Amino acid sequence: MMSAWPSRVVLIGALLAAALATERLRDRAQSHFIATQTYEDVYYLPPPDQLVMGSLGYRELLADLIWMKALIYFGSEIVHRGGVKNLYAYTDAMLALDPHFKKVYRWVASAAIYRTGDVTNDDIRKAIAYLERGITVFPDDGDLAWDLGATYAYELAPMLVGDDERAEARRHGLVYLQLAALRGAGPAWLALSAAGQLSRLGKTEQAIKHLQDVYATISDDSMKQQVLARLGQLRNASYAEAFQRTAQELEAARMKNFPYVDPSLFMLLGKRPPFDATALLLRGFDPQADPQGLSDGRAQD
Repeated sequence: MMSAWPSRVVLIGALLAAALATERLRDRAQSHFIATQTYEDVYYLPPPDQLVMGSLGYRELLADLIWMKALIYFGSEIVHRGGVKNLYAYTDAMLALDPHFKKVYRWVASAAIYRTGDVTNDDIRKAIAYLERGITVFPDDGDLAWDLGATYAYELAPMLVGDDERAEARRHGLVYLQLAALRGAGPAWLALSAAGQLSRLGKTEQAIKHLQDVYATISDDSMKQQVLARLGQLRNASYAEAFQRTAQELEAARMKNFPYVDPSLFMLLGKRPPFDATALLLRGFDPQADPQGLSDGRAQD
């Protein structure tokens, strides 16, 4: 019985030495494997129609999972200065699962343009195509309108060669820039910029109407004053003053009757002011075109 102990001690020591050697060999093999790995832009997901079937009804959930993978993928491509060649594959997969995934439309448009490598007209047009798809799903969304209008006017137009092509791209963009300004999206200067572009296109009346429509959506007092000043330049000082007075009266009526609704909704719900605002708008707030004295506050049926 006692003679067996040396053999057992030797066996245990051998096993411990083997385990230690195996652990070190495994660490060396793993380190070598990691050191020899290279980054590859590989897309593993099945086609969008198969993803829809494979989601088993949990389409939004699967779209969210792919969204996280797509963000990691784009970040890896930026780090490794890749070509982001599978950007649209990830996008099509997510939109097939959830066409109301608004962030995807904005993300792919930004990623297609602001990435490593050369950006071509085709990349910009693909970004525009996705944003236009988004606008069809969210026709009143100011953020999508701003992205689309800015991509047309500030990204595509400078890339084009012919003057006619550039002008056409800016005209397309202007429609969406106006919508964005009306929805309070985009930078603060957007309202004045859109009006300036309309004026340069010879559409002075449209510029005036745009400034009138956007005035109520602006909360910054200094920007309101700039809009009024621009209205005065486009028409005359008395026109701008009359417009400001009317806007102030409408705002006072809104605060008195429905202070919790926005100005656009109040025009539909609130008590009408003591003058025919519609007639004044159609007449352009021109006192000289007011033979019946409507500008002094009397309403006309």
